[in-house]
Amino acid sequence: MKTRGSGAGPFKSHGDVEGGWVLTGGGVEGEELRFVFGETELAEAYLGLTIGRDATLNDRVVTDAAVSRRHCRIGLADGGLFVEDLNSLNGTLVDDMELTPFQPLAVTTGQRITIGRITLLVTPLAT
Repeated sequence: MKTRGSGAGPFKSHGDVEGGWVLTGGGVEGEELRFVFGETELAEAYLGLTIGRDATLNDRVVTDAAVSRRHCRIGLADGGLFVEDLNSLNGTLVDDMELTPFQPLAVTTGQRITIGRITLLVTPLAT
C-alpha cells in the first residue's frame, strides 16, 4: 500500500510545524502509517484536509481498496480536531461508532479513526 503523508510533496515535515496532531496506525500490508496534520496547515485549509485513495483528489493518500476515492476530511473547529465522512462506501468510524456522512465529529487524543480496513490513533504532535 502506498501512502502520501508528512514529508511528501508540499506537506510539512514533523520539524516544520509548531503543533498539531498525528494519526498513526497499521496498513493492511503491515506497514506503519503516519499522517501529520499541523495546526498551521489545518488553519489554512478552510474546509479541512482530505484522506482517500485518489492522489488527485486528496491531501493524504492511502491505496487500500476499502478506502473510497475521497473518504473523509480532517479539520479544525473551535480549536480542536474534527473528522467528517464524505459519504464513503465503507464509512468512517470513531471508536467503533459509524459517522453520519457530512456531519463532522470532534475527536480528541486517544480516539481511533477507522477508514476502510485501517485504524488510526489520534495523538498530539510533540513540538
